[in-house]
Amino acid sequence: MKKSPTRFITAVALVSAMGVGVPAVAFASSTTTSTGTSATMKTPTAWTTWKATWVTYINGLKSINSTYRASVESARLTYTTAMTSATTKAERQTARNALQASLATALTARVAAITAAGDPPTPPAGYNGTTYVTGIQAANVAFRASKAAAQTVYLQAMTMAMTTAQRATVRAALETSVAAAATIRAEALTALGTPPSKPGRPS
Repeated sequence: MKKSPTRFITAVALVSAMGVGVPAVAFASSTTTSTGTSATMKTPTAWTTWKATWVTYINGLKSINSTYRASVESARLTYTTAMTSATTKAERQTARNALQASLATALTARVAAITAAGDPPTPPAGYNGTTYVTGIQAANVAFRASKAAAQTVYLQAMTMAMTTAQRATVRAALETSVAAAATIRAEALTALGTPPSKPGRPS
């Protein structure tokens, strides 16, 4: 079955959303400490301070993905409009070429932004949950790196693809690579085992 560029790129975008969630293990309460006042307040710990920086980092990745999806949707709408008014084979081909160019630009921007985001902030040592979260981060970083590498190869290969069959082969290769990376990520997360109880407490 022939897969349209926009449907394919949307499918890849859905997988691209993986690796950006903050697990519940990170959301532990800070240690409750008396401040000497009539009210008991929670004093920020190294864990809660780190958690705030991680949430900011994750929100940045989500923003990158949102921008990417918006660009893909915009390209799709432009393509649909162009195809509606196209009356010749040449005009339809021009619309397809413009779509491919827009999708490539959007993907290039996403890869660059993800790469520029770098690695997430490392959780502080000495807390119940540090090792578990570090494992989650490692799995997500490896997944994003593998996906970005596959997308870079895809972009380069698409510039050389001259026929519909060649382009389909390039898309299939990207889909296979991303699926393999997602499987490795899932296996790594499973290997971490059960989340620790009372995360964020000093160990």
